[in-house]
This record gives sequence, structure tokens and C-alpha cells, in this order.
Amino acid sequence: MASESQFAEDFLAAVRATASESELCALMVAATRELGFRHYALIHHSAPSDDSFGRVDMKDYPQAVEKRLFQEGHFRRDPILRACLFADSAFLWSDLDRYIDLDRRDKASLAFGLALGLNQGITVPCVLLGDCIGSCTFAGTRHPDLAQRRLGVVQVAGIFAFQAARRLSGAAHRRFPPPQLHPRPRDCVVLAGRGLSNKEIARALALSPRTVDGYLTEAREMFGAHDRTELVVSAVLAGEVGLHELRRQPE
Repeated sequence: MASESQFAEDFLAAVRATASESELCALMVAATRELGFRHYALIHHSAPSDDSFGRVDMKDYPQAVEKRLFQEGHFRRDPILRACLFADSAFLWSDLDRYIDLDRRDKASLAFGLALGLNQGITVPCVLLGDCIGSCTFAGTRHPDLAQRRLGVVQVAGIFAFQAARRLSGAAHRRFPPPQLHPRPRDCVVLAGRGLSNKEIARALALSPRTVDGYLTEAREMFGAHDRTELVVSAVLAGEVGLHELRRQPE
């Protein structure tokens, strides 16, 4: 690989000149190999069934991983994508526990990817006000010990690559729907995101537990979420709930 500064300079010149998604995909494949990785992904964190106009979806992942994450709808629970909600810059997959608590399902998900060659990766969160959260990832390497040295150059490449992907996909002109959650159900989702049980939410909002159950069930159905974790992540990704609201308030 050329020096990191030379790589960044050459990549930025090339990515700014891309005129089509196919050109950007070819550039990403070349950059992935030069950085020492096998796979890349430039994606909005949304389901394929969502409005495709303006949705960034360029990736070269193992087919089984793509199927599990997006066709089967596990992307909301994916630990890498969840960590993007809390990381403020490029992060190593091996540092995931700095950003989220890894549970049994998270470890199973990581093991699934590991078996398919996704042993280490770097993900760059890409957040723009009014847009769905996205990310740029380079993953799978024969030299995981060198990944730490790539953080800076991947941060730069990831941000500019995602900007180019948004431009080429039409995301800059995409209109997003207004909020869907009514105030009381939204309050329940926020408190669920802070870790409160349904009974605790009911006491905090002066509601009956049955009403809270109904609000949360309605919200899960609205987002197609299977459990609380998916519900809270979906509400954040949709811009319905802010991350700052999920922090526990002082007693």
C-alpha cells in the first residue's frame, strides 16, 4: 500500500470524480484491497423494503451475511450497526464493547460473521441531520493486528465515500416522512430505551401497565420490531427519538 497520506489524497480525488454508482463500487473494491480488507459496505441502516429512492446500498459482503442482516431483518440488532449510534468516529470491531453491552445474541452474530471471514473490521458512522444513519465499513483481513493503523485513513475515506454514495443515489433530494409516534407512545419508547420495565414506565407516566403494554406493542408493529432493543434502535434510526433522551436522568 502507498503511504496513508498518498492513499487518502488519491482516493479523495477519485471519489469526487465518480459519476455513477458502478464507478464508485469499482473504486471501493480497489480501495478495500489496498487497505488490506476483503469486504466493504456503504449502507443506510434501513430495510430493503423502505423507499429505495435515495437509499445508499453498496456492499460486497458474503451472501449469507447480506441475507441474514437485510433480507431476514436482523440489521436492527446487529452489534456493528448499533455501535454506530454511540461512536463518534471510526471504530474497530474488536472495540465494540466500548460502545455497547454485548449480549448472547450479539456474540452469536459476531461468530456468524467470523465463520464467513469477517474477523476484524473498521466501521465509520455517517450521520447527517434529517437523514437516516448510515456507515462505511471495511471488513475481513488477513492482518487484523494492522487494522488499528488504518483507523485514520478509513475515517477520511469512509466519510467521503458515503457522501459520494448519497450524491449518486439521490439521497440529497430525498424527503423523509414526518414522525409517526404519538406523544404518549413515544414517551414509553424513550423510557424503555432507558431500561425501565413496563411497570416502572407506568408509574413514571401515571398510566396503567396494560396501557403501556399496548403502546409498546403498537410501536413495535409500526416499526416491524421484534423486541425492545429493535424498537428503540428503530425509533432512533427513524429520527423519532434522540440519543440524548436515552440517558438515564438523575434521581
